[in-house]
Amino acid sequence: MLVLTGLTLFGQVSPIHSFRQWMGGQEVGGSTLETRLDGKVREVRSREWMVLSRMGQEIREEVSETARKSPEGQLTFTWRLQLSSEPFEGRAEWSPREPGVLSIQPTHGSAVRKEVPAGALLWPEDLESLLKEAARTGKAVEATTFSFPVQQWSGLHLVPQGAAPLPGFPDAVRFTGEERDGSVTAPVEVWISPTAGEVRQRTELGGLELLTQRSELPAPIPGKGPGKGFFERTLQTLPLDPFQPWITELVLRGEGPLPNLPEDAQQTQLSKGRWRLRRASFPTPEEAAQLPVKGTPSPDEARFLAPSPLVQFQDPAFDGLIRRMALSPGLSRWEIARRVNTFVFDWITEKDFTVGFASALEVCHHPRGDCTEHGVLAVALLRRLGVPARGVTGWVGLGEVLGLHFWVEVHLKDRWIPIDPTFDQAPASALRIKLGDTDLSDLGSVGWEGAALAFTGVRWVPEQEGKIACLGDLVTGPGHIQLRLPRGHWDLQQGVLRLQVSKGSPWQVQAVNRPSESQLKGASHLAGGRTLRHGWWNPASRVLWMDLGEGRWIQVEGVTEADAYDLLDQLMAATSSS
Repeated sequence: MLVLTGLTLFGQVSPIHSFRQWMGGQEVGGSTLETRLDGKVREVRSREWMVLSRMGQEIREEVSETARKSPEGQLTFTWRLQLSSEPFEGRAEWSPREPGVLSIQPTHGSAVRKEVPAGALLWPEDLESLLKEAARTGKAVEATTFSFPVQQWSGLHLVPQGAAPLPGFPDAVRFTGEERDGSVTAPVEVWISPTAGEVRQRTELGGLELLTQRSELPAPIPGKGPGKGFFERTLQTLPLDPFQPWITELVLRGEGPLPNLPEDAQQTQLSKGRWRLRRASFPTPEEAAQLPVKGTPSPDEARFLAPSPLVQFQDPAFDGLIRRMALSPGLSRWEIARRVNTFVFDWITEKDFTVGFASALEVCHHPRGDCTEHGVLAVALLRRLGVPARGVTGWVGLGEVLGLHFWVEVHLKDRWIPIDPTFDQAPASALRIKLGDTDLSDLGSVGWEGAALAFTGVRWVPEQEGKIACLGDLVTGPGHIQLRLPRGHWDLQQGVLRLQVSKGSPWQVQAVNRPSESQLKGASHLAGGRTLRHGWWNPASRVLWMDLGEGRWIQVEGVTEADAYDLLDQLMAATSSS
């Protein structure tokens, strides 16, 4: 033990610097930084971790990096990012003989050569030296660094504001400025000691203060208790609409600082702050007949058919999924997209929020996660089958909530059509706001943080364009929506639709997305004796889920088994898509 301790002390160059991190007044994580000598090779090791709550479930994120510098100036980097059960990891190299190129080799994925901007700082101690010098001389800081886990360049701009002593760091100087990570820019406040380096940093994430500081500093005074977390702050409430999933067109009005939104056939700006959202039209006969790509793709489609560390569809694990799908030869792009959309919905049986971000390969092994896991797996399968596909970040309406979401677009002829494997929708529903799309080449391209920040401070209000009318045994809605039950009576109060029959209490009725396997647990599969329409009835909750065809589902609460059979045979339904 004494020998090992002696070797550890001999190899250590500087003490370990440790930091603690708070978000919104609650401690959520921290980091450590250690510099060592391994023979003549200098080594810097860092580790960061954060634990966040999302919808009542805990997500842990952890990043570890090791940078090594040889006496000749050769740099090597290894990293490991843990967002789920299987990490993203890799190795990179830089040589003074080729200073303008950084060679990156992800563990799962092809090698990448990135151009190094002039003046960029790759060696961690170079940034630390620059910060110390700025604190000593009172000069501004301009720095460009690289984040290996997300594989994107970051920028730092700081201006000194004067001396600001902190306990244990009497020489600290306060700087203000901004930090840019990819396309996201945030204000930042930094305290730097000319002898100890960075000791405190304060910024904002999604409306919450993010404070990171050396462990030696006293902890901030705790707040009054946990308020809304980061993810909860990205949610908004919507007025109740019993036909929301079936809406084909609506207008949203944005109130507050509006993000820059792209325009396409599904999303067009009417005036400042007002946007018309449409459900994508079904493919034309020509589009529906387009075949998948065979051989070399066109330059426009090539990057949307390429593998990456996030969509490693060339791995043998995908062979098994393709066999499970049992696709017939000669299917068109659109038919493949529909089959993949439904397959991914069924494959991911554990639909929860505990997974931070998993690659498509991990979802092959562990069918678990939320919208991002559905999206990356669908993109991987589509590309494997020759259908150009990309991911989309934005927000979607689901019941009374408008929240962050990730879905998929497939390329047919001259347009991209949105599909949503999280809800088994093809085309996807109308009430969704697209912020941007991604080829899923790396984590930085996903734009998750940018989507969250763009949503902060703005409120979206639906404008009522068509009314729901209850006319005895018939209820109608926008887009030719109709439900009719002979001898029934419909009633709408504050967005809640009820159906009264001659006996018993009224039933609450609403259009829903296709129910998942977990929702149907304990339910019995029923079929109408005359219509052969399918439904699932849960005897414990007395809820009936009814399949109306063409991706349309309805949920009826408070029915007996006999009522369920009657509804399957007698309820008449029509929408604009039928």
